[in-house]
Amino acid sequence: MKLNYKNFEIEVFEDLNYILNSVDNLRQYKKIYFDGRQQENQFYPSSKYGIVIKECKIEISSILICEIGWTTKVSDNSFIIENDKIWISIANKIYCFKIPSLELIFKKEFDSFANFSIYKLEEDILIHGELEIFRISKEGDVIWTFGGRDIWVNIEGKTELSIGNNTIRLFDFDSNEYVIDFNGNQVEDNPRIVSKEIKKKWWKIFG
Repeated sequence: MKLNYKNFEIEVFEDLNYILNSVDNLRQYKKIYFDGRQQENQFYPSSKYGIVIKECKIEISSILICEIGWTTKVSDNSFIIENDKIWISIANKIYCFKIPSLELIFKKEFDSFANFSIYKLEEDILIHGELEIFRISKEGDVIWTFGGRDIWVNIEGKTELSIGNNTIRLFDFDSNEYVIDFNGNQVEDNPRIVSKEIKKKWWKIFG
């Protein structure tokens, strides 16, 4: 995924073929971030994101971010670029880097399992986690969290998180609906209603 920011071209992508601790990789990075485990000189991250910044088509900085745990993929909602910084979500962590140097500002863990996406919310960042929804500052401080009856994954195709006019609409695994305001206060709670079918007794069907 490539985009232009000021005089820079920024590319964010998954580098699944990169093997840590190997000299045979086609792409080389100036910095690699990985705090995972090492076994027999082989590393096993589940998610690998590359960030490359170019100016006038010349590469000026590049990093590889590796995390273990839940495997996540790069999407439009994986990162935010603003004020000469990039915030990027990978696995259950958020990294913040300076642009264009890609110097690390902070790295923090939020949801216990995975952060699926991040969004701008006023002057802050909203995180769609598996277990909780987080509003954090751009410095990485938690402002509030919100949890539902189940995880924030919906198998019926409903959009789990959508931002509207001063409200955030949420659907959990069982399609329970929640509406919260930008301060994390719940303003609507709409539990899923499961219809109870009236079934005939078997002796009435065949009697």
